[in-house]
Amino acid sequence: MRILITGISGCIGAATATHLLKNGVERVVGVSRRNDLSRICESLRDQVVGITCDITDATEVNQAIAEYEPSHIIHLAAFQTPDCQANPLVGMDVNVLGTVHLFRAASQLKESLQRFVFASSCGVYGPRTMYPQTTVAEDVPFFPPNLYGFWKVAGEGAAQAFHSETGVPTVSLRPATTYGPGRDQGVTSAATTALKAVALDTPFAMPYDGREHYSFVDDVGAAFAHAAIDAFSGYGVFNVPGVTCPVPDYLKMIQEVAEEMGITHRTDLTIAADAVDFPFICDLDQTAIVNAFPNTPRTSLRRGIEKSLQRFQQLAAKGQLAI
Repeated sequence: MRILITGISGCIGAATATHLLKNGVERVVGVSRRNDLSRICESLRDQVVGITCDITDATEVNQAIAEYEPSHIIHLAAFQTPDCQANPLVGMDVNVLGTVHLFRAASQLKESLQRFVFASSCGVYGPRTMYPQTTVAEDVPFFPPNLYGFWKVAGEGAAQAFHSETGVPTVSLRPATTYGPGRDQGVTSAATTALKAVALDTPFAMPYDGREHYSFVDDVGAAFAHAAIDAFSGYGVFNVPGVTCPVPDYLKMIQEVAEEMGITHRTDLTIAADAVDFPFICDLDQTAIVNAFPNTPRTSLRRGIEKSLQRFQQLAAKGQLAI
């Protein structure tokens, strides 16, 4: 397998590459504008071929695809919500035009390409109150709260068109709040900042309140890895597994786990006085992805918090952790 991952410098890209390399894949090709592999552990970096490529440049994308002729593509490169709101046209270039460039280049590989996995987002959904169901499945109407969500809707449309034209098995995955080591960008990175705050014993106030759907970063990476290499045919869209929890309960759980780990200080974790309502969906239904990719792991929220705090404590002890 020749697996190409765009956005490998991000936390999900690094987690995806790590899962693949630890589970039998000998080498991956990582594409990013910065060619930064620092989020991948040193013992695995020799197995990653890093490429500097701007996905908004069609020529660069075509050259990368033609040179490496990947058998599998995992497309994770994207502008996050704050960047899209601050720079809408740049966000459209990266999240829509860049995605189209990649699909067009990949269409030239339709005889050899075995899978294309696109990183969509739960940002395609509307507010939780829009859906009366106990859980929110993938077939409900779109109603994005911001431009980032609209760009992801466009990406899913491009993914369906790509499959229709080429016949290449294609998957769109919709993560919600990804938390854990490496997560430092986007609105929902606040869930990870709260964990860092405990490791650094620094007070932190969450900028939003409500109920949030949390997915541990290693699980999200594994979901993309399995969506790429496990048996699958056709086109499918899937929610990424996670756990829905009220934000105050999440903060309380962090404190409980920290105490169980022997962290003696009790960091002040609160909800900001001017906190907004959490803007994204929760209670995501996970039936479809469990059926399609049963090997995708689902780490409990408590265990994910514990693993994150362990890592952040290690980084803090080395002076390598900041908020």
